[in-house]
Amino acid sequence: MFKLRTNSGRALHPAVPALADQLAKGEIGRRDFLRTAAWLGVSAASAQAFAAAFGGALMAPGRAEAAEVPKKGGSLRFTCQIQEMKDPALVSWIEASNLYRNSLEFLTLVDADNVTHPYLALSWDPSEDLKTWRFKLRQDVKWSNGDAFNADDVVFNIKRWIQPTSKSSNRTAFAAVSDVEKTGEHEVTLHLSRPVLSIPEMLYAYTCPILHRKFEEQGADWPKNPIGTGPYSLAEYNVGQRATFKRREGYWGEPPYLDEIRYIDMGADVTSHVAALAAGQVDVLYRVTIAELDLVKRLPNVQLLTGHAAQTLCLRMQVDQKPFDDKRVRQAILLAADNQKMLDLAYRGMGVVAEDHHVAPFQPEYFKLPPLKRDVAKAKQLLADAGYKDGLDVTLTVGNTQGRWEQDTAQILQQNCAEAGVRIKLNVMPATEYWNIWNKAPFSVTYWAHRPLAVMTLDLAYRKGAEWNETHFDDPTFEAALDKALGIIDPKARSQAMEAVERSLQDAAIMVQPYWADEFTAVSAKVKDYRIHPAHYFKMDKVWLA
Repeated sequence: MFKLRTNSGRALHPAVPALADQLAKGEIGRRDFLRTAAWLGVSAASAQAFAAAFGGALMAPGRAEAAEVPKKGGSLRFTCQIQEMKDPALVSWIEASNLYRNSLEFLTLVDADNVTHPYLALSWDPSEDLKTWRFKLRQDVKWSNGDAFNADDVVFNIKRWIQPTSKSSNRTAFAAVSDVEKTGEHEVTLHLSRPVLSIPEMLYAYTCPILHRKFEEQGADWPKNPIGTGPYSLAEYNVGQRATFKRREGYWGEPPYLDEIRYIDMGADVTSHVAALAAGQVDVLYRVTIAELDLVKRLPNVQLLTGHAAQTLCLRMQVDQKPFDDKRVRQAILLAADNQKMLDLAYRGMGVVAEDHHVAPFQPEYFKLPPLKRDVAKAKQLLADAGYKDGLDVTLTVGNTQGRWEQDTAQILQQNCAEAGVRIKLNVMPATEYWNIWNKAPFSVTYWAHRPLAVMTLDLAYRKGAEWNETHFDDPTFEAALDKALGIIDPKARSQAMEAVERSLQDAAIMVQPYWADEFTAVSAKVKDYRIHPAHYFKMDKVWLA
């Protein structure tokens, strides 16, 4: 049997042998073993070799893969939004991270199989109680301005994430981190107020790139002062037009293949993006929606990439706004909703029906709850009990930020609720304006992107005072259950602990969360080794052009 080893060379965490025993007995799957072992500091290579004796290969999402020898050179054209952006820790649109991801790097890297690997951090060692995490950093990294990367950079970033005045979503995500300490020139130690197992994975969130330690002193505007440790340098950044990255000499890692990557903003209409791909004007699309799927399948010299993802729509209600401050109203809307119909008609069945608690069946913490059974008669009774025996008029705001399927989903809910006496008026807004009010409207449709762990989303969206708590949900029982789940190493026990978390959200009836939507994108046939990532995190250093 292959021996398990840590990246640091130190002793295994005390929980690792039990984890390996669970794998050997078939009590947990290979994927759960690999993810959990990686969080505990076990090297991916040794964990893969160990696990190979107990199962097949992981299922990989779509990939534009080549059997040929990679070629160097060329300029790749990628279409996506290019919005105003200054501080990467404050961005709320994922496309931004795919821009600065060429120049800025993270402490860890989470691959498309959701397994965590070393990146700027060579290794990590959690204490037995998961409340102290020691990270050893690479010593061979240089910033693009010539400075050496060291522990001061990491301490600077994490301190600004967790400070009380921070406006970053990282303040909520890393609320358990009470302090970060420089414990060596290339070593930092995180001190937590409560156990959290997934710290290494959380460090690859798109708001967590490591900025130079003088970022604020030098103006706190990254596109104007684009210092980075990554393989490319930002050459130009024009909002709403284009951004260009050029290969950087002296990069610490393996040099990338492409000479240049040009990001082109072609507006929000994905159909025009597909047309540009067909005409050879661009090489990679950020995404394809369900509306363009058939068109893309018919295009010659184009690769369609697909995969499951924990991306979803939440048709959510604010619990402190009338009439949604009455739980009976919220329950009536959930009981009237037909989640299967929304998936089948709005997304052509290409996804998985959800259970109104924002945890996906392919996320590692998932505990299966019985889905809510549609009951129009009971919905009517709840409305009558709430004082709306003649029906209720509400407005649902939708921004189509990811495509028309958002509005299609809302229209089906509109039809569902009409049967119960809830008359929904749709307020359809331009996508560019929606994000200004996304957390202000009492009843609206919000797109939530994939995150590898459900607890990362729940931390951001449903804790009291959380930066992105759009429902204004406030339940100490839910938070205590979530805290408990965050500190459990055993994958089976963690899933069982999530039952209480999921029930809290489902019982509170704060959202109709109808389905998990598969993701799609398309690239030119000449693009090689481009792999779809469930979180839409696209790392370009291994991509090349035939």
